[in-house]
Amino acid sequence: LVAMAAGRRRPDCDGGRASRGRRMGGFLVLAAVGGASLSVAVARWTAFVSAPGRLLGLSAPHNSAFGGAAPLIAVASSAQEVGLGQRKAALDTLAASALTRATPPEEVFEAIRVLEKQAAAGGEASGFEGLLTGDWRLIYTTGTKKTEDDIGRVNYVPITAVQRFDMGTKFIRNGVYFGPISLEFEGALRWLEDRRRLEFDFEDLKVCGMSVPLPDWMRSAAGMKSSAPYKKQPAFNFVAVDGRIAAARGAGGGVALWLRNELVQ
Repeated sequence: LVAMAAGRRRPDCDGGRASRGRRMGGFLVLAAVGGASLSVAVARWTAFVSAPGRLLGLSAPHNSAFGGAAPLIAVASSAQEVGLGQRKAALDTLAASALTRATPPEEVFEAIRVLEKQAAAGGEASGFEGLLTGDWRLIYTTGTKKTEDDIGRVNYVPITAVQRFDMGTKFIRNGVYFGPISLEFEGALRWLEDRRRLEFDFEDLKVCGMSVPLPDWMRSAAGMKSSAPYKKQPAFNFVAVDGRIAAARGAGGGVALWLRNELVQ
């Protein structure tokens, strides 16, 4: 493909006309791989090789260096396989880091970014909603932009923090535990599949299992639902959920990695 795009002749070229046709075909394939519309590339290729007498003077089946549009589809399939390979490698990196906490934090962040870029491309349904129900141990976070400014990037979380999602009852709990002492925020969630986004409102604060009523201004300061509107709706935009880990970017801008609580060693 590179040789054709560069204009090199192949041994079976039959003159400048066919050579030029192959060069254009190579350019279109590379353009398709580089992000151009596959359908447009196929249409242009088909139109080019099916114009006997005008450009090539030969029929398309004998003059197409790739046998028509099939190689374009093959290249797209190959690119898809590369994407699947990158996704699997990123998920494996996150699973290993969540289990051992030995992976360099920079590699954890880059793995999440790979998944985030793929999620941004859209496509088929994520299937995340059916996998989220359960308890998740927070393993890694970059915190919000404000947290980074105040105390620096957090990376691996040194305390026991567990998030519970119940997609059936639309319930969320965010708990921090210090031995027998617990601090838990509870509330309601909603799932937006088209954005792979989980939005939530914390409505109750519990200390050691007992509800603690707070005045409205304190609820607002704590990020709970109050009479004051949110500056940003609390939410997680998920980029990965499987049988081992979950990863998301929060509304505050930080990323987070969780491990299923039953897998914590």
